[in-house]
Amino acid sequence: MIDVNKPVENPELSALFEERRSARQDQYNDIHNRIAKEIALHAHLLAVIEMDPEVVKTEEGKAVIRKDTVLSFAMFTDKEGHVFMPVFTDWPSLYAGELYKDKAVQTLIVSFDDIVAVTNGNAGAVVNPFTDNFVITPANLARMKTQKEIEQNGVSEQVIQKDTTVQIGDPADMPEEMVKAVTAYAGKDSSIQAVWLKLMIRDGEKSWLLIVDHTGDRNKVFKGIVDAAMPHNHSGMYIDMLEYRSTAGRNASRGEPIYRKKKGLFSFLKY
Repeated sequence: MIDVNKPVENPELSALFEERRSARQDQYNDIHNRIAKEIALHAHLLAVIEMDPEVVKTEEGKAVIRKDTVLSFAMFTDKEGHVFMPVFTDWPSLYAGELYKDKAVQTLIVSFDDIVAVTNGNAGAVVNPFTDNFVITPANLARMKTQKEIEQNGVSEQVIQKDTTVQIGDPADMPEEMVKAVTAYAGKDSSIQAVWLKLMIRDGEKSWLLIVDHTGDRNKVFKGIVDAAMPHNHSGMYIDMLEYRSTAGRNASRGEPIYRKKKGLFSFLKY
């Protein structure tokens, strides 16, 4: 819960931006990922807004927003016409530029989820545009959303749009360490019957695709496999997952699995 009576400061995020200022070029990827993770999981930022009608204040100084009030969020446009929602780690960062300096500015405290909802895939975001200028494209907002869901739930639900181009096949080079980790985990989970590993290319972006035949709790099984696989995912590609029982899973799971549960002497075959 956000305490609106305390100033918005984000010390962890500000410290990361300070670290970035003195970072070497070869350290940029790591620190950018850490900044993105802090924004997605923990940060609460200031967004500039306009309200119609104006907020009514009570004698106690509290703001009362009417039911029919329309909120408009400030948006910036770059030279190429790309739109970004500006957000700020604190008040000094907001007033650092000439645009808002010495002006009475209305703001709203927003989370990463709020930013995703406001931009809705049509705009990106920029954190501290007058100082740190940390630009997040719409594609990276979507990526951060996925990573947050995986971090919190172990899996991320995504709907593949009808016009999305998807190619699935066997990888030329198997990620042997990751395969060993996944098969070792699967052997300890009695609900996992088989696992297939494929290479998936969706709209030009490569990812690993794991198809899992199991009888257990979906989220628990998927999270266990991802937790086992990620430390050995040296390619850095996403790990997508499908259940074998789904139509897409059955279609994608052609060929030999990387893991198949050993059957007892009198086990029935599954159809």
